[in-house]
Amino acid sequence: MDWLERLEELELEVQYRTPPPSGESEFRHFPGKRPLLISAPHGAAHTRNGLLKDEEDYTTGMALLLAEMTGCHVLASFALSPTDPNWYSAAPYKLQLAKVVRQYDIRFVLDLHGAAAYRDFGIAIGTLYGQSCPPAVILEVLQAHGFGEETTWLSRLDVDDTFPGIGMEGQETVTRFVAEKLHIRAAQLELNAYLRVVRRLPTAVEREPFASDPELIRRTLKALADLIEKLIRLRWR
Repeated sequence: MDWLERLEELELEVQYRTPPPSGESEFRHFPGKRPLLISAPHGAAHTRNGLLKDEEDYTTGMALLLAEMTGCHVLASFALSPTDPNWYSAAPYKLQLAKVVRQYDIRFVLDLHGAAAYRDFGIAIGTLYGQSCPPAVILEVLQAHGFGEETTWLSRLDVDDTFPGIGMEGQETVTRFVAEKLHIRAAQLELNAYLRVVRRLPTAVEREPFASDPELIRRTLKALADLIEKLIRLRWR
């Protein structure tokens, strides 16, 4: 099966604005065999300060596909959340994340998010200004796939600028939580919609027609898979 076909198939499992069945969680952990966890806390809609925030579609699908490609763990959102895992310190998602990290001796967390199509970058990298992970480690791999700080729009890398992972006042991002409380390496990646959305699903909040370049999504998947392989080889301690 083609990567994009599989990506859409996996994304169809996400119920963007539907609560999980009674007694079930809005997020799921899929165990892997390697010490890296791919996180997608905003794959479905979530609630912050009483307001509903739209899903960042295809981030859960990409996390699952990358796990299939690399053998890593996944923790991702599959249904409407009454909280925001990337904001609140006591979010159940973070409690589960901590449990998985300790139980499986996870050494790195790669936190995937979705950026709007109008953004002037392809991928924004957040490392708390180098505190959670040396940005150069990520840059080296992505540059080998045609992304760079000096290139234009969808090939451009935004490094610790628009989304550095620090968060706003009162916010605890997943990356910050992992680095400061779990004391392991982490990085936040914001992927432009053109790099992840195969086609907008009927249940998506965004109703405008959207068609990306299939080869651009494939290039992004290959780049992220290679990045994961490098992060694992570095054997963080």
